[in-house]
Amino acid sequence: MHLKIRNGTAPNGNSNLCASCRHSTITRGRTLDEEIVQCHATAMKSIRITFKVTSCSSYSDARQPTYLEMMELAWILQPGSKRRPAGFIRGSELRAEEMANVIRDIRIREDDL
Repeated sequence: MHLKIRNGTAPNGNSNLCASCRHSTITRGRTLDEEIVQCHATAMKSIRITFKVTSCSSYSDARQPTYLEMMELAWILQPGSKRRPAGFIRGSELRAEEMANVIRDIRIREDDL
C-alpha cells in the first residue's frame, strides 16, 4: 500500500516567518536559545510565540512595502484645475482629502472589473 501525505510536518530547516513579519518583535540574547518573540498582529495585546512559525494567517512581509508606502511613492496623474495645470505629482504631495479621493476612485474601478 502506498500513502502520500501532503502538507505534513514542516522540516526543521525552514526559517521562522516571524523573522520577516512586520507584526513581530524579536529580542535575542547571546546564545541561540535566548530569544523572545512577540506577535502584535492581534489588536488587543501581544502574544509570546514559543515555537518556529511556518504558516500564519496574519503574516505581513516587512520586506515588501505596504499599500500606503507605495501610494506615497507613486506618480499620480492629476487633471487640470483652476489652481494648477494637469500633470503628474507624487502621492506624498497629495493632501489627505485628495488621497482619499484617489483611493476611492481606485476602489470604484476595481469594483467595475
